[in-house]
Amino acid sequence: MNPLFPSILSTNFFNLEAKLRSFSENGIDFLHLDVMDGHFVDQISFGPSLARAIREKFTFRLDAHLMVSNPEKAVPHFIKAGADWISFHIEAAGDAAGLLRLIRDNGRSAGLVLNPDTPVDRIRPFLAEADYVLLMSVFPGYGGQSFIPATLERVAQLKKEIMDLGSRCRLQVDGGVTPDNAALLMEAGADLFVVGTSLFNADDIAVRIKQFSNQLQWSRE
Repeated sequence: MNPLFPSILSTNFFNLEAKLRSFSENGIDFLHLDVMDGHFVDQISFGPSLARAIREKFTFRLDAHLMVSNPEKAVPHFIKAGADWISFHIEAAGDAAGLLRLIRDNGRSAGLVLNPDTPVDRIRPFLAEADYVLLMSVFPGYGGQSFIPATLERVAQLKKEIMDLGSRCRLQVDGGVTPDNAALLMEAGADLFVVGTSLFNADDIAVRIKQFSNQLQWSRE
C-alpha cells in the first residue's frame, strides 16, 4: 500500500478529475477526504455525495476524516457512501468505543483522530479497538498550515504505546507533511502520511510523489 494519502481538500475542484487521474497514474491507492461541518471546525467542505461520485469513476480506496461535531450521525452516511476507512475526532465522540465497533462491524477500518493540543492519554483506552490513529500535526479546518514540530515526539510516544500493546494499529499523520519532514515522521514511527498543499501545489505531481517515495523508501516495485 502506498503510504501517501492525498487530501483533496487542497485542490481546485474544477481540476479535481485531472488531479485524480494523475494520482491514479502514479501509484496512489488512497484518497483522504477531509469532511468539515462548519461547527466542529469553522469551514464547510463536502459530504458523502463526493465519496459516491469518486467511487463511480475511480478505483481509489477512500479514507474519510470526519471533522464534525456529531460523528454518530455522520458515520452511517459514509459507510453507505462506500468509504473504506472512517476516522472521527476523540474530542467530538460521545461513545468512541461504540463508533469504532459500528465502523468495524460494517467491514470498514476504524480510526481515531487526535488534535495537536489533546493529550495522547485520551485515546489510550481505545487503542486496542482502533485500526489506525490519525495524529493532527496542524489544527484542523484549514489547509496550507505549517507542520508543528512537537508532533514528532507525539508520534514516538504513541508508537511506543501501540507496540507495547502488541496492536496492529497504524499511525497516520496529517498537516504540513512535506518530503523534508516525511522521513523524520517515519523514523519516529508514522506509517501513513496525509499530503495536501505540498502535493497539489507541485508543478509536477509525478515528480513530487517520487520525492516522497525516495524519502520514505517506498516503491511499487
